[in-house]
Amino acid sequence: MRNKTGELFEMKVLSLLVACTAAFPAVAEQELPPFTEAVLPMGNDVYAVSIGPGGPDEEFGSDATNGGLYKLTPDGATEEIKLSDEQGLRNPTGIVRSGNQIVIVDGNEIISTASDGTVNWRQALDEDGVFLYDIEALDENTLLVSDFGRGAFLSIAPQTGQIQHYLDDLRISGLARFAIAETGIYAVSWGSDDAWDSALYWVPHSHSGDTAVIVSNGFGNLESVEIINGTVVVGGYRGHEEYPNARLLRVETDGAIHPLSAGSHSQGVSDILFDGSSIWLTYFYDASYAELPSQAAQNLN
Repeated sequence: MRNKTGELFEMKVLSLLVACTAAFPAVAEQELPPFTEAVLPMGNDVYAVSIGPGGPDEEFGSDATNGGLYKLTPDGATEEIKLSDEQGLRNPTGIVRSGNQIVIVDGNEIISTASDGTVNWRQALDEDGVFLYDIEALDENTLLVSDFGRGAFLSIAPQTGQIQHYLDDLRISGLARFAIAETGIYAVSWGSDDAWDSALYWVPHSHSGDTAVIVSNGFGNLESVEIINGTVVVGGYRGHEEYPNARLLRVETDGAIHPLSAGSHSQGVSDILFDGSSIWLTYFYDASYAELPSQAAQNLN
């Protein structure tokens, strides 16, 4: 005989999935260059960074300038933006807007460029093990960057590119993308390809710099996280050990996991961006992205 508590739980999960399907109506997906890591809407256009034709096998070891910055226009055209310093991009994985500039992380480098490719500055961090992954704006005067290779955070001055260590001795193995809240940072770790060992972490801004608290674990290859109307949403490639087919999941403050229907039809969500009204999902292996309308964000809970 089936457990009645289990039946009630299944009913609640089913209700949640139905609600999430209504909250995330189907939208048209836009094609991207192969192996695009993240997109950035600016005005009527969408900018994207791709690690290029080498794909994941080349992501950490290639010195070839296979990566690219692209502009996608409303009429469906895709244009590669060539950088004015002619140094190209190798493995760009993160992109953010800072004033009227676009700032990109690429391997051990950070590049600030105008939307037409005019480079403002390019700074490299020549230290062992560095592989910069994600970049977000902390405030008008500070950008934060995650260093996947060493599991640490860095701060960047947006006008000059000056790089400094952030949060002192904090280390998160496999540190991937992160989202900034008023009092701290939500960050995700990548983990192993054959284990459920990715996790969501909470890192307060005001501490000695050596504490990262696990909010929830048991994920497979998490890459992205975003705060949407106060709700934490994570995305990855193998979901959670309880929901292996989910590519996008909501995480409660107590660590409870709820699968979402949006994005779960894909091979994985490499980046999530909430611009205050729309949710932008980047599907790495599907070479596409989707913009979810404002009501999806409003009805996320």
